Amino acid sequence: MRNIAEGIKIENLIPVVRARLALSLRREGLRVKDIATALNTTPAAVVQYLKGKRGRLVARPAQVDRTIDALAERVLQRVRSGVREGVRMAELMEAADQIIIASKGSRVLEETPRKREKQVVEVLRQRLELELKASERCLESAVKFDDQYSKLLLRMIAADSMRHADVVSQIISWTELPHEPTLNVPKKEFLDAILQIEDKAGEQSLRDTVKISHPVARLLLEWIDADEKKHERIINKMVHLIHQGST
Repeated sequence: MRNIAEGIKIENLIPVVRARLALSLRREGLRVKDIATALNTTPAAVVQYLKGKRGRLVARPAQVDRTIDALAERVLQRVRSGVREGVRMAELMEAADQIIIASKGSRVLEETPRKREKQVVEVLRQRLELELKASERCLESAVKFDDQYSKLLLRMIAADSMRHADVVSQIISWTELPHEPTLNVPKKEFLDAILQIEDKAGEQSLRDTVKISHPVARLLLEWIDADEKKHERIINKMVHLIHQGST
């Protein structure tokens, strides 16, 4: 079976995500009309998804089930809460992206590293496996919690672990190249503009200024504050790379 990471773009995977969501929501007893509203599509399209005539699965179910289940749980909660807003395109794209990353990571783990890079690649492969496993476990646990803040925290950890897996698998791929990839960073003007946004966002600590009693909610705000500091530090280092390249 063709690996989903091989030449598949995120937008081409959206129908697959929608089809899997339609099946999940149908199992929960939703009518075709309600599923169409939840997926921002037509009842006719939902029928096609349910019959397997659109969005047919092109990868192993194990690579998509937990990602889809986590998104389906969010959509189902909105439906049961009477929220009229359907699944957002950004959510569909994020799910599709995570499926591609998981598939690519699985493929990398199945490959045999070249001898000259074996030690380095082995360390990276071990980390890749751990990141994929962490994401899988967090998504699996997220659907079991009633507390929405805890669900969100677990989904955030899962998303971060998936991004880490993407970075590690990409670096593993680079080690297989006959030469180092060409350094190509964004223009300084763009980085300066992003820094201004990050500086403004980081002027006030959300954890210190937003008073909220839920302890996990406070952790989520602390997470955002930490990310802002991390973004600023990394972007500054990218700017430094540009200065080094111009001297």
